[in-house]
Amino acid sequence: MMETSDTHLFQQPPAPVGRKMETVTRAARELFLDQGFSATSMDAIAKAAGVSKATLYAYFPSKETLFAFLIMAECEGLQRDLPLPDLSEGLYAALQKFARQYVRVFIERKDIAFVRTIANESNRFPDLGRLFYESGPLATIRRLARFLDEAKAKDLLEFGDSIMAATQFLSLIRGERPLRTVLGIGDANEQTLDLEIKSGLELFLKACGPIQAHRSDK
Repeated sequence: MMETSDTHLFQQPPAPVGRKMETVTRAARELFLDQGFSATSMDAIAKAAGVSKATLYAYFPSKETLFAFLIMAECEGLQRDLPLPDLSEGLYAALQKFARQYVRVFIERKDIAFVRTIANESNRFPDLGRLFYESGPLATIRRLARFLDEAKAKDLLEFGDSIMAATQFLSLIRGERPLRTVLGIGDANEQTLDLEIKSGLELFLKACGPIQAHRSDK
């Protein structure tokens, strides 16, 4: 049974040690994808990786810690593949570029199966779902919010809360694509993707453009 204490779940494993560590994490990831978190045992991971249980536990004191490590690695990859917008490119161009990268990284990422595995286990092990959300999607929202705050400070945008604005922007550009991706019907041609992104971006700018600062709500 999974412990819910932060000390247990977030206990850091030793720094990676060459190929053996990579073999362990690769084997664990494949088993988690194939069997799910609950059905995968540390014995099975050790066997698949070709290491002793003692070696496995030296790296990761529990299955939860190992899965959390894989989640963090996944999220680091997501953030690495999604650089922040650059306002020097112009507001529209910067947001459009970010939107295209976001759709591809978060919606059409080939290893979406790992995200499905996390989602499947979140009801039983909410700490794992929370870890992924805070390290992945929420981290992206916060990074985008900082960019939007920068644009607001230069009177390029007008909105209330930047976290809410970032969340709404991402919702507009991704539309129903996450659901289609999870259902395995997420493929779309470049023209369709560009139209969806353009529509969402223009709706956001119409709502949050500086003209809104002068709108009367009376």
